[in-house]
Amino acid sequence: MGPEGPRLYDHVVPHDVIPDRSTAFGAKVRRRLTEEQFIWLTTVGRDGTPQPNPVWFLWQGDDSVLIYNRTTAHRLVHVRRNPRVCLHFNGDDRGGDIVVLTGAAEILDDHPSAAGDSGYRDKYADGMERVSGSLEAFAEEYAIPVRVHITHTRGF
Repeated sequence: MGPEGPRLYDHVVPHDVIPDRSTAFGAKVRRRLTEEQFIWLTTVGRDGTPQPNPVWFLWQGDDSVLIYNRTTAHRLVHVRRNPRVCLHFNGDDRGGDIVVLTGAAEILDDHPSAAGDSGYRDKYADGMERVSGSLEAFAEEYAIPVRVHITHTRGF
């Protein structure tokens, strides 16, 4: 429970929201969460307008996704005001391969930096160096980790 009262993610109970891997859709969701480099994170602006942004992410093998953000990213203001978010991948050129994940975003206060998170570093080290010149510079610029607790998965 937060200092202001219950937060949306306080009520999130892990319950296998990622479909079973034995189904075609479950296999697709897991493949995309594991192999994709970008996912769209949609927050809601002050005026209620959806604000989609492509972001790097790390599926944590459970019902959550980790995203590192610039310290000045407007989406952090959006998440503080309304933690309900949506994640989705680009579909294929025929309108298929759709995966949409909804959930609650939580700004993490005590989490390793992007350079110190081995899973994130392993996935994005080359990109982190390309974007910021070094892993440490990237971690300083993208210093705010957000965990999205996935509550629902849909698609086809």
